[in-house]
Amino acid sequence: MKSITHAVMVGCIMTLAAVSCGGDGEDESVAYSADGGEGVQATAVVIAPDGSEIGTVQFEQGTTGVLLTVEVSGLSPGAHGIHLHAVGACTPDFTAAGGHINPDEGVHGLLNLERAADNQDNGDLPNLYVASDGTARAEFFTTLVTVAGGSMPELLDDDGSTIVIHENPDDHETQPIGGAGDRVGCGVIQ
Repeated sequence: MKSITHAVMVGCIMTLAAVSCGGDGEDESVAYSADGGEGVQATAVVIAPDGSEIGTVQFEQGTTGVLLTVEVSGLSPGAHGIHLHAVGACTPDFTAAGGHINPDEGVHGLLNLERAADNQDNGDLPNLYVASDGTARAEFFTTLVTVAGGSMPELLDDDGSTIVIHENPDDHETQPIGGAGDRVGCGVIQ
C-alpha cells in the first residue's frame, strides 16, 4: 500500500468504568482485564461492497485496551465513521454485521452528553480520515472491548465481530450511528 504523506489521524478512546458498591455511596473502579493477557492478536481483511479487498485492520491486546492499526485504500477522501460491529459476517451488503458491539445498550457517540462511564456503546471509535489519494493509515485505542475475553465484550466471541467503515463521518452524538451513512467497508475479525 502506498505510504501516506498527509496527516494521519490517531484516535484514542480512554474510559474508566465505575459501578456503585450499593448502599454505602462509595464508587469502586472496575479494572480492565483481558483473557490471555497482552499481545493476543486478531486481523480483519476489509472488503468493499463489490467484494474487492481494500485493506486490513490489526487488533492487538494491551494491558489496558486494544490497539487497532488500520491500513485501507480505495475510499473517498475525508472523514468516515468506523465502528466495531457485533456479528462476524459481512455478506450480503454488510448488513449481516448487525449493529455495534453494545450488549448493555449503551449510548452511542463519543461526544453525546447522555453518555457516561457505565453506559457506553462499545463499538464507538473516532472517525477515520482518508487522504486525497484514497488511502488511510491510522491507529485507534479502545478500552471498550477485548480481543479474546475479559472485563469488556470480546471481539472473538462465539458469533464473531466486524470492523465497518461508513460513507460519511460520525458526528459522535446522534443515535444510532451518528449519521455515518452507508457501509462502504467491512472486515470479519479473526
